[in-house]
Amino acid sequence: MNVLLSFFVFLILNVRPWVKSAKENLRVSRYNTAGISTIILKGGYINRQFIGEICIGSPPQAFKVLFDTGSTNLWIPSKNCHTKACQSKRKYDHRVSKNYKLVQKKNPVEVFFGTGKIQIAYVSDDVYLGDITVKNQEFGVASYISDDPFSDMQFDGLFGLGISDDKRRKTLIYDNIPRGRSKKNVFSIYYPKNVDDDGAITFGGYDKKFIQPNENIDWFDVSSRKYWAVKMIGLKINGLFLDVCSKNIGMHNKAMNKCATRGGYCEAVIDTGTSSIAGPKDDLILLTRLLNPRRNCHNRALLKRFSFLLSDENGEQKEYELTPADYIVNSFRVDPILKSPCNFAFMPINISSANRYLYILGQIFLQKYYAIFEKDKMKIGNI
Repeated sequence: MNVLLSFFVFLILNVRPWVKSAKENLRVSRYNTAGISTIILKGGYINRQFIGEICIGSPPQAFKVLFDTGSTNLWIPSKNCHTKACQSKRKYDHRVSKNYKLVQKKNPVEVFFGTGKIQIAYVSDDVYLGDITVKNQEFGVASYISDDPFSDMQFDGLFGLGISDDKRRKTLIYDNIPRGRSKKNVFSIYYPKNVDDDGAITFGGYDKKFIQPNENIDWFDVSSRKYWAVKMIGLKINGLFLDVCSKNIGMHNKAMNKCATRGGYCEAVIDTGTSSIAGPKDDLILLTRLLNPRRNCHNRALLKRFSFLLSDENGEQKEYELTPADYIVNSFRVDPILKSPCNFAFMPINISSANRYLYILGQIFLQKYYAIFEKDKMKIGNI
């Protein structure tokens, strides 16, 4: 099981309710050409989620999904799901789709999400991503969705965009999405700073309207076989370099029966399924202290900026800065471990991959920096 998948629901639930102020108005964009398709993402939902609409079946049935680079499966509720969590969700009815096929004939598979779980069977049908049609795509239909935590989730299902090593099952982003004018297997994600504005996910390329004429794309090699991750050198705060990635972290890894070491770099996972910035507990405690928040966060306007230092495809250091306006979010709960009087969008977690500690750069980061994911060359581009 993908370790990010198990943290997914826990992380996005760590915010106070964020109620959608306007009537739901999901739509698919129509400025698509030659295999490039952009789906509008609507914000303003509980837990600051950005949700888009896809269609499945013949004739098409519409579903609201959360696009998640930290998991690999596409799943939606089945018409046979009768839990409380399913009552408010759109459900897939295979009986009305002429292209439906049952792929898995044995018992449903259980998938766990932190405190919750689903039971899915694999089927195939046509999937529509804006103007792109994916024929005979395999996906999961959930006959059981636990009430905790999915009753509070305003999406119907999850659209996994993560890296997969499962050779038995074709995923959408890896195998089946038609290629656009660039002839590359690529998708890109834009999140607006204001959650009531529209975001966008583009399949088959990237949208130049999100790139200023004087901006360049920084390209990074994907450093993991499990995640959309890049090499992270360290942190910087007000010009001070924090060497958080070269020391022994002393985290006992039971599977490897040894301590994880940072070995000169950490890994920064670019994850659309996480609302916050997540990272090692000790590092975030140190960062919080150095940001110097005061009682009742009265010095909010004077708080320091900090940056993630990432290593690009040429081994050069690239700096990605976050300001107090980026990392303080009023809807986030104050984490008791960090003991901060400000609503920092930080989540202390201690997880490692290949004996390297992970940072997770979630929605807070992506609201500042446009991200491009290229599967063929295993690269990530940031603006």
